[in-house]
Amino acid sequence: MLLRLFTVNIFIVSFVFADLYFSAIPMEKIKNEKKYNLGKWLFFDKNLSADKTISCASCHDFSKGGADSSSVSLGVARRKGVFNSPTIFNDRFNVTQDWSGEYTTIKDRAKMAFLSKIEMAGDIHKVVEYVKSDKYLQKEFKEIYKTINEDVIFDAIAYFVSNLTTPNSKFDKYLKGDVTALNKDEKEGYKLFKNYGCASCHNGVNLGGNMYQKIGIFNEDKIIRDKYLGRYKITKKESDKYVYKVPSLRYVTKTSPYLHNGSVKDLKKVIKLMAKHQLGVEMPNEDAVKIEFFLKSLVGDIPR
Repeated sequence: MLLRLFTVNIFIVSFVFADLYFSAIPMEKIKNEKKYNLGKWLFFDKNLSADKTISCASCHDFSKGGADSSSVSLGVARRKGVFNSPTIFNDRFNVTQDWSGEYTTIKDRAKMAFLSKIEMAGDIHKVVEYVKSDKYLQKEFKEIYKTINEDVIFDAIAYFVSNLTTPNSKFDKYLKGDVTALNKDEKEGYKLFKNYGCASCHNGVNLGGNMYQKIGIFNEDKIIRDKYLGRYKITKKESDKYVYKVPSLRYVTKTSPYLHNGSVKDLKKVIKLMAKHQLGVEMPNEDAVKIEFFLKSLVGDIPR
């Protein structure tokens, strides 16, 4: 009897204080405007790619939630990428910067994208010479870093990306105490989001991005697997097969298609698939609709 009461009390406490699983995106000022603007220039500069046709922004379009609308992005010479491009917004809050957890820093991921033969296929020596030959870039690098080399080029890009946060969403206001920030539908969706257990993986400031999880815990036999094995490629552990970073849900309503391979376009379908394969429940369509209402409340201010 005492054990039952203890369990019930724990459930009540967990439900009442469920907001402790989440954090609002902080409102912060950019500390170094010059470095931010330099990184911004490079982020949008197509001269960094081998054929001068794409930039970082080509796969991370601000008008498309910091991602793009393709299943996988196209690199130089229209080479097809491997994984779906996630939003670049709020990257600094993620535990890793790619799906498999190979690159943990924004700087390392930016460098990998630059060097990758199917992304930008860049030549660092040519890019350093390009930067040195451009009057604006030369002046800014010398003023900020006192030098121009491979390391500072990616440091500037990383600084810009790390400041691409989206605070001030309706959900952020709600977390800060404004109980009127969410409407009735959004509050119902938020309650369902917690009750179903979605918050067990999608939590923290980014509602995801802070852990790894296997795709297909339940009903695994009904999942059509692709050729990619997730973290297994890095760790070679059998338990890491089909394990990927849990994606952030910030801006998820703006970044279709979904999943690591961009195989599903409809958000309600993804919600129901995750309920079935990650939580082991068949979610009614009306509940998925309400959860989608909640997810819309996560969209904050687009970076300037």
